[in-house]
Amino acid sequence: MEKPLSAVFITEVSSVTAPMLARWANDGHQIAAVVVPGPRAGKRFSFSTLRRRLRRRFALISHSRHATPPLIEFSPPHDWDALGRELSVLGADLLICFGYGKLIPRTALELFPKGGLNLHPALLPHYRGPHPIHRLVIDRMHEAHGGVTLHKMTSGFDEGDILAQVGFAAEDWRSAATVNRALADAMAVLAADIAPEFCRGRLAGMPQPDGAYVWARIEPGPLIVGTQSSSDHVARLCRVVGSSVPVSVLINGRPVRLAQPIRRLGPPSGEAAKCRWGLVEFDCADARVVHLAYNKLSKLLLRRQSKPRHGRWKQRSFDIRRFGAKD
Repeated sequence: MEKPLSAVFITEVSSVTAPMLARWANDGHQIAAVVVPGPRAGKRFSFSTLRRRLRRRFALISHSRHATPPLIEFSPPHDWDALGRELSVLGADLLICFGYGKLIPRTALELFPKGGLNLHPALLPHYRGPHPIHRLVIDRMHEAHGGVTLHKMTSGFDEGDILAQVGFAAEDWRSAATVNRALADAMAVLAADIAPEFCRGRLAGMPQPDGAYVWARIEPGPLIVGTQSSSDHVARLCRVVGSSVPVSVLINGRPVRLAQPIRRLGPPSGEAAKCRWGLVEFDCADARVVHLAYNKLSKLLLRRQSKPRHGRWKQRSFDIRRFGAKD
């Protein structure tokens, strides 16, 4: 029997990442620690901080049959020397990262004999950067480049050798919940099945090709939609990224934020967009549609609908593309 591995994870603990942690532990490997975002100065015992801690614990308990792994809160100004001293005594084999928006110093990667691996929610080399899912949907490239890539970590953003990739299906892009489910399942498979292959010398990886690829970043401000966009595209924007990107339509020159679609009224009418009773009616390129206006109630609805309910689903199988496999 092969020796189990020990890993430090750098990621937020949520319903999306907890299945990955659970799968790693359930396969017999050890979670030495999970480094999670810490509160800012003066917020250590605030209500929002306590609520986040409770959510992490609940996510771990809901998915894992094992003891809760140690959580290390890493707060601004992010002292990597201090964190490195804490991690160096754990004796972990590798670092696995997802969703950390800053470069991890080489000195931190060198603490691990197998280095660091990152899970990126797009098919690299396309859509490197901090907001790949958002840009994929906005650019209508989600079916072409949507998925998850496991790659080696280097001193650059999303530039390391690709070990394996999982592509998403068209039906995975119906809503934030379906995207999160596909993301969670793909990350669990890549971390638990592919990372050990790399650590045991069975997978070398493939260098990323040179070229001009889209850098996935969302600029602040509303995303204006209307007659230039199809009704399906606007609906997907609202359902997948609408909770974090203000998808809006102009009414009297001012952006009004949209929530989920309600109904299709018919072909474009040529009338101006209008808002009343919490509903927004406007023309798309192919239809006159009605959406909920974004407010406190619709915000809660979007957040609730974005959570994947793993308890009702069986983990599915994926077509995994491996790169640099050795005999």
